[in-house]
Amino acid sequence: MTAEPGTPCPLFQRCHPAPYHAISRPSHPSCGPMRSVSLIHQSTKIAGFLLLSTLASVSHAATPEEIAAQIESLSSDSYLRRENATEALLKAGPAAIDPLVKVLERGDLETTQRAIGILQSIAMARPIIEGESERPKLARLDPDEPDAWETLLSLSTMGGSRGERASMAVEEITHVRRAQTIQTLSLQGAVIGVKEFVYGATSTLQRVVEINEAYQGDDSLLELLRWIDRVEYARIEGPAIREGVLKGITQMPDLKTLSLLYGDINMETMKVIGDLESIDHLEFRYVTLNDEMIDAIAKLPIRVSLTLNGTDASSDRVDRLRQTLPGLKIEYKRGGFLGVRCNDTFNECIIQSVVEDSGAEAAGLRRDDVIIQANGEPVRRFADLQAVINTRDPGQNIHIVYRRLNVEYETDAKLGKLTEPN
Repeated sequence: MTAEPGTPCPLFQRCHPAPYHAISRPSHPSCGPMRSVSLIHQSTKIAGFLLLSTLASVSHAATPEEIAAQIESLSSDSYLRRENATEALLKAGPAAIDPLVKVLERGDLETTQRAIGILQSIAMARPIIEGESERPKLARLDPDEPDAWETLLSLSTMGGSRGERASMAVEEITHVRRAQTIQTLSLQGAVIGVKEFVYGATSTLQRVVEINEAYQGDDSLLELLRWIDRVEYARIEGPAIREGVLKGITQMPDLKTLSLLYGDINMETMKVIGDLESIDHLEFRYVTLNDEMIDAIAKLPIRVSLTLNGTDASSDRVDRLRQTLPGLKIEYKRGGFLGVRCNDTFNECIIQSVVEDSGAEAAGLRRDDVIIQANGEPVRRFADLQAVINTRDPGQNIHIVYRRLNVEYETDAKLGKLTEPN
């Protein structure tokens, strides 16, 4: 089978590493080379083992008696019987999960290695997407059927060889599922990667998940984000601010900072955020919030900071919110944006850079200019300038006095809106 690089992998649902060191398989150009898993030692590898990509198609409904007999054969003195038993249990699929867990209680290394390897194979044989390749949907699993992945997660918390080998299996499965998720969601217009992330007045490079109007996939697919670990930042923009998207974003296991930008939100979507166990930082930027939504924010599990920027919330309403949440840092801004970057550690407000096409650029401000006054208020640090700007709406003017090469100048700048860097 061949395909042009960059096209979706036709075996995408079943591309995964085998649990035995000896097994290899052709890779698809867009998947990259598949790596083998050394979960089972070379001495116990199975010659002629079936490829896992064919596991689902050859599985059959084995009887409990047949499964029990094959389980017993996993610890047989005969190598061939152990091989045949392993193959038969793989074909049995989910029906073999519970018996495999029970046999792990015996504790012998050979049986443990084989049982964990079979569980890993069964877990990887279950597709994560279904439907047409151009418009896939999240594969829905039978809730009454045993789940090998959940079983391995539970086993990984235990001590001894079974816990150690289950942890290895979990790591391998996560590695492959992460790659599958990135490929699937990227093809649908989601962004998963390193980008500049703006939160409050700070801009840093971070590993980010971003969903905006470019996302054309089914919202259910975003539940795959549960496989995207070690990514703490997410932003949702415009029409993507909706219940289905939030349900997916909240699946991210390490999510700490969430920004909702340039759109509308309703109470049902707000409730999804409330289902999070916790969120360190939450920002609403140019998202209109009414009093009912402000009340709902007071019940959200925010741990560190809340930023309200251009939300049309009144200062009095925000003050009451601060009284309700005294331990939470709440940054309130009317939404005006000047477009200068300065270092707040200096004792002067020295411009380090000017944002292209911003009000600051149109007003003639340049790098190394020192802002000394804004709307009649003295400016000694960048925070002083921000305090003045935060009380102004987009479209309003601000009068600035600045110093350039020891000469003072005055100018008026029209405030705009804070946008994400391209």
